[in-house]
Order: sequence, then C-alpha cells, then structure tokens
Amino acid sequence: MRRQRLSEREVECAGTMTRLIEVGRGDGPPLVLLHGVLSNGASWAHVIPRLAARRRVAAPDMPLHGKTLTPPTFDMGPQGMAGWVGALMDAMGAPVADLCGLSMGGAVAADFAARHPARVRRLVLVDAANIVPLADPYQAMLDMVLSKIRLATSADPTELAIDHDSDPIIAGMLVYVKAQGIPLEQLAAGLGLLEPMGREGLSRIAAPTLAIWGSEDPYFPARPAAEALRGGLQQGRVEVLKGVGHNPVDEAPEEFLRLVGGFLDA
Repeated sequence: MRRQRLSEREVECAGTMTRLIEVGRGDGPPLVLLHGVLSNGASWAHVIPRLAARRRVAAPDMPLHGKTLTPPTFDMGPQGMAGWVGALMDAMGAPVADLCGLSMGGAVAADFAARHPARVRRLVLVDAANIVPLADPYQAMLDMVLSKIRLATSADPTELAIDHDSDPIIAGMLVYVKAQGIPLEQLAAGLGLLEPMGREGLSRIAAPTLAIWGSEDPYFPARPAAEALRGGLQQGRVEVLKGVGHNPVDEAPEEFLRLVGGFLDA
C-alpha cells in the first residue's frame, strides 16, 4: 500500500484552536474521527492509513484534549460540542462528512448527527458514551465526582481530593483538572455528554449508522446498548465483537477496519 502523506495544522473552530491531522484524498465527503476521553487525534494513527486509502481522513484533538487550545468559556456540553463539530467541518470545507466516534467521541458524533442530519452521510459509533447509562460502580464514582465539583466551587480541588476522596481515580481526576487549569463548571458541562439520547434522540439520526460494540465493555454494557440502538435508529446496524472491551479500535483493529471500510464503501 502506498504510504499516505500526513499533514498537521491548527484551525479556528468555535473559539478553539483545534489541532487537526489530515491524511488522504477524495472527491467525496471526508471521514472525521473523534477520539475518546483523555486521548487525542493521534490515537487513530494505526488505523488511519487504511481508512485513508480511498478518502480524506481528519483526526482532530477535541476541545480540552491534546494540543487543542480551549478557552475557559467554551461549552463542553452537547450543544457546544455540536457547534464545534460543525465549525470544524466548515473549516475543512466540508458541508457533509462521515463521522466515526469512540466513547466520548461517539457521543459527540451521535448528538451532532441528531441535531444536523443533513450534514452527516454515514455514521459509525464505537462504544458511544450516550446510548445507555454508565454501569455501576462507575456511575457511583461519577456521582461522587459531580458532588465534589459542586463542593469545590470555592475550594482548592487538590485539597478537596486529598481530604475527602479515598478513591484514587476520583482524586486523580480532580488533581488533573486543577493542574490543567480546567474550570470545574466546564468539566461538569462535559459530563453532560454521558446523558443517554433515548429512543426519541436516536430516531432523529437520519444517516445510515454502524454501531460497533465490545461484548465486554465494562462502562456501557453491550446488550442494553444494542437493544437501544436497534430500537431507536432509523437505519441502524449493530455489530457486537465477542471478547472485546470498551475500545475495539485498539483491541480489534482488523475487525474494526473490515467493518468500517465495508460500511463506508457500500
């Protein structure tokens, strides 16, 4: 396979300076890859070459991630992130695109497709974070984080984590937020991306949709997710990968590429 030339640039999108990796060429709609939480666009590097064989592929660092510069006033909630996706597509000169999102990126992609159905040709959701509620005990941990955010409105989140949190994940999250200078209100808005869309929200997605799910996803269980997707999507296909966890892109890249390549080329 001929090696694809990779380019990297920064584009202004909805008040952010978004770092964007682009590979490939094509006359059709580009494929935009949206990564998961605490990751970046480079996390798609091992699958981009084959995805870009027939199309232009773009992998941005999402707001608050990677090298993207995000102002403290940026809305990390569903509406703000949908505005960012639309602005990114505008900056790319793409009135229509194919979207593929993993976890948090899947939540952003699904929500955008529901809000702006005319701008999405095909949609790929990989263990998307807004289809079913977060499983316990992770939901309990998230509730604890939210309670700490409310308590920390006028406190030092580092001290709050050390003094009140025995769970290292929660403590680490709050310390990370402090170190990165992320306003707690912005973090709380971002957690709104985890709110399940429900049947009515999914029904607003007009694009043909491929959902890829790991059967062993501990955060968003595969069985209820598949039921919700099949019951809500207008044109949906669900593929559950046996023995795979929350990240099929990394855990089963060959199967991911086979499914996505066939779906986008259909």
